[in-house]
Amino acid sequence: MRQDTLITASDITMKVPIINLSLDDETIDQVVNVLKSGMWAESKNVHKLEKEFANYIGVKNARAVNSGTAAILCGLHALGIKRGDEVLVPSFSFIASANAVLNFGAKPIFVDVDRETFNMSVDDIPSKINERTKAIMPVHLYGLPAAMDSLEEIAEKHDLAIIEDACQAHGAMYHGKRCGSLGDIGTFSLYPTKNMFCGGEGGLITTDDDQLHERAKLYSNHGQSAKYIHSTVGFNFRMQDSNAVIARQSLDTLDSRNQKRQANASYYTESLGEITDIETPLVPDGLTHVYHQYTLKVQKRDALAKHLREHQIGFGIHYGIPIHQQQSMIDAGLSTKLPITEQLAREVISLPIHSHLEQRQLEHVTSTIKQFYM
Repeated sequence: MRQDTLITASDITMKVPIINLSLDDETIDQVVNVLKSGMWAESKNVHKLEKEFANYIGVKNARAVNSGTAAILCGLHALGIKRGDEVLVPSFSFIASANAVLNFGAKPIFVDVDRETFNMSVDDIPSKINERTKAIMPVHLYGLPAAMDSLEEIAEKHDLAIIEDACQAHGAMYHGKRCGSLGDIGTFSLYPTKNMFCGGEGGLITTDDDQLHERAKLYSNHGQSAKYIHSTVGFNFRMQDSNAVIARQSLDTLDSRNQKRQANASYYTESLGEITDIETPLVPDGLTHVYHQYTLKVQKRDALAKHLREHQIGFGIHYGIPIHQQQSMIDAGLSTKLPITEQLAREVISLPIHSHLEQRQLEHVTSTIKQFYM
């Protein structure tokens, strides 16, 4: 019988930690065998992971790299983003997407989000497109797919590429297709808190386009087309083989763990949905949410956060300072006004949603929140 070694990735005194991680003993043994073998760098497990993940997502190609940020960098390089170009990105997200654009000397153009879904607002996009715009980078935030049909229509009309930031959306479905197969190229993170993880830092790039795949692959390996033959500029973004072992195990159990997250989310929504000061997550028809985060919009957010902490419940604020209000972006001259994004930053709070939650923990979370508002 498979045994799990539980690793708690938050304060052990918490009754309900925001995240718990586990590896089964079989996977730990496989990692040990890799370390004993001496084949520590990119090797057979990395190549197996690439094939397995491509098959899971429903694309021809996948490339494993050493972080989600590296995946985005490789994707942007593959699409030919260069100095002077502009890429449309949401500000209500993690900063990696904007930082990656800046790395190429290009300019991230911040787009507001839809209040109901937290994803990029298609209504805010047209006014921000000009002759320098080359790509749209939707983020499937919290595990809910962005409005890809509308984004694809805009991209086709203006001859723009789409690079999906699917770093929070492993397994999420948009009308029967998985995130990472919807745009020109998809990017994923395997950071320990993600729905799919690799035991450390890691990432994946997906595409049906063989040319884009080859460009991303070269960029992730110092542009090396053959040993010591470098046909283009690149960096060392290769994945370690031991991380690929863990990522393969995580992929094998991804769907079952996502189902547990969805069950937890349903419990929260049913239990908290009648509280007038709380807005629970919306899932549009035809979309499958995998709940990397279960994020509420609430009144008196900071007071609620204090209340949760006092009752030993972990929580997250994703994201309290939007990217366009970060000092690094202000210094780069990228300050702007995004009213919905700025409002959400004052209201959002994420509850524990991971697959190790027990019923008593779910009940403790909901009863504590009800106590605060009722």
